[in-house]
Amino acid sequence: MLGRQVSHFYVIRSLGGGGMGDVYEAQDTRLPRSVAIKFLKPALSKDVDAVRRFKREARLASSLNHPNICAILDVDEGHGQSFIAMELLQGRSLKARLAAGSLPLDEILDIATQVADALAAAHDQSILHRDITPGNIFLTESGIVKLLDFGLARPYPSFDGDEHTTSDVTAPGSGVAGTIHYMAPEQLTDEAVVDHRCDLYSLGVVLYQMATGARPFEARSTQEIITLIQEQPHVPVRQLAPQHPVEIERIIDKLLAKRPEDRYQTAGALRAELEPMKRRSLVSKPAAERDAGLASIAVLPFEIVGAADRPAEQFRDGLAADISSRLSHIPHLRVAPRTSTYPVAGESARDVGKRLDVELILEGSVQRVEDRIRVTANLIDAAREQSVRPALRVERRFDDILTVQDEISREIADGLTPAFARAPGRRYTQDPEAYHSFKRGQHYWKACFAGGWRQAIEHYQKAVDRDPRFALAHVALANAYNFLGFYCLMKPNVAFAVAAQSAAHALAIDDTLAAAHAELALTKFGGDWDWEGSEQEFRRAITLDPAHPLAHMYYSWLLMLLGREDAAFSEARVGHQLAPSSRLAAGGRAQTLYLARRYDEAIDLCTGCLRFDPGYVFATHLRGLCYLGKSMHREAVADMERSVTLSNRTPFYVGMLGLCYGEAGMRDEALSLIPELDRQAHETYVPPQAYVFIYKGLKERERALKYQEKAYEDGASPFNYLTPSIRDFYALDPQHKKRLEQMRLSL
Repeated sequence: MLGRQVSHFYVIRSLGGGGMGDVYEAQDTRLPRSVAIKFLKPALSKDVDAVRRFKREARLASSLNHPNICAILDVDEGHGQSFIAMELLQGRSLKARLAAGSLPLDEILDIATQVADALAAAHDQSILHRDITPGNIFLTESGIVKLLDFGLARPYPSFDGDEHTTSDVTAPGSGVAGTIHYMAPEQLTDEAVVDHRCDLYSLGVVLYQMATGARPFEARSTQEIITLIQEQPHVPVRQLAPQHPVEIERIIDKLLAKRPEDRYQTAGALRAELEPMKRRSLVSKPAAERDAGLASIAVLPFEIVGAADRPAEQFRDGLAADISSRLSHIPHLRVAPRTSTYPVAGESARDVGKRLDVELILEGSVQRVEDRIRVTANLIDAAREQSVRPALRVERRFDDILTVQDEISREIADGLTPAFARAPGRRYTQDPEAYHSFKRGQHYWKACFAGGWRQAIEHYQKAVDRDPRFALAHVALANAYNFLGFYCLMKPNVAFAVAAQSAAHALAIDDTLAAAHAELALTKFGGDWDWEGSEQEFRRAITLDPAHPLAHMYYSWLLMLLGREDAAFSEARVGHQLAPSSRLAAGGRAQTLYLARRYDEAIDLCTGCLRFDPGYVFATHLRGLCYLGKSMHREAVADMERSVTLSNRTPFYVGMLGLCYGEAGMRDEALSLIPELDRQAHETYVPPQAYVFIYKGLKERERALKYQEKAYEDGASPFNYLTPSIRDFYALDPQHKKRLEQMRLSL
């Protein structure tokens, strides 16, 4: 499936598989987002029971909308295979976490309360999960626990012809569906009819394993395990892990009762006992551990103003989870677990602060009026019960609930971030001189195409010399050297190597800095020709900051070179929409369109940029290349001559001008530029690619190829191989094809 487009999803990489399905990471080309796609294993495609179970999973899971249940985004078929598209989660399974041994009490309680919340939501819809195991519990990087895989789930009582009893798939000694160690005694009998309490037993097994590092029953054969589960008591938790309190042992014992009527009767009842323990565990932590962050916040469920219909409730719950997730990425900010906020909703800010041990509270309202939704968010100092800043208000059309939810949560989190920027020595600096050097560098960078990059780099370097922990200054250096590499203002392989080093410095200081990941992605793209590594870093940048316009823009260039045009156009459009007034965003989108030969659209974008900034070199030269693609030679020459003047006759642009002269039949003018480049070579780096452009314009293939080989040795950007004019020129040349194969590109 790798590298294939199924429906509107492009499959990127394998994420693993289970008994019934294989899971892949994919890109949604309609809505620019990453998803996980689960396909039924090919060997099971003709198995009627397997197909029925797969479709049942899609039907049941898609009927649930809860922050602790993995969201189903789409169900469809492609290439003759059914698939389920789900939200893509970042983190690891509880099974992977348990590989390192048992968990501390506070982590056990946090995971257990969130899974109990998920089960309560499923049971409220009369859905049994029937496969609660560590492998189906996912711990996200944001701290939100997600329940996965409803492949064995079924409604109770059965309906729609789904009349399978437990004995159909769990007969003793036969192939048991699911993992037998986690099954309740009643699931292992022929005549039993199970209900939601079997899920609570399975959760008890998981709790036992988290507390002790072992499952309650182990044996060499399936029949022995069944006998132990049905007849034998388990070893008490505190005999294996005496550090745990008697209370957690009592809760686990009750969950593992042999008879369903002796267990907790609902997931809500279980959660009601876990929550007070969880709060006490948090408060009893050493102060140094609790105060590791400089600030702490709880995101309370937002109030619904007006009609509280199901779409509004789903939006409200998902919005709070998204905001919590985004805030959790802010350095030195502790975010209270989402599950701890439900019981305190409606209490005073001061009481909430005391109960959850937080300084700040985010509360707000959701109001839906016809086709629009308005969200108001208010940040409150819990102790003083006063607003910290003016309320944030965001309004959107209420069409695609997930997209609107993502946009609003991002805008609210971004609006709140400055209130938490209190982490010295990370992204920012407290050294005034370092800060002023950085700002001066940014001033000069505005004229980077006209030579301002030299002064910008000098000041950025001063900033990191003054404060080596100033992450944003390292990012600025990486950006500057990536620029030098792509436009061949110094030997590309050298420039990209320095950019990679600077990006690595920034990430060593703050791994959550999206801009640093984007710059590292560019070094892998332009310098290493490492397409997989580059894509991974771009996607990491976008995950950390979906509102980073240039991350989307740069990513679109990579996608174009890899032949994934629809996805590239989608990313470029998003990047431009995020920063509609940015000349960089508009120019970047124009570059994507130029690579796709959509010259008229690219010309319109470039012209729009030049209307506001007539001296913008990038838009000037790119519009000239678009005119050249349309054989509008007079306009192409005019733009390229202007770009050479604006750039102070930078060799790269001189070569581009020679390309235009040659294509326009101005042979003498093109030839006159070669001695100029030769003279410049005595004083500065002149990229071989500049000669390639000129000789390509003159249609002198052999000379162009000679310089193309030198450019390859210098590590020239892949753009210089696949821009439309160069691509056409070398389309039938064996040596050029060989180089493209070495770079894992194709014409």
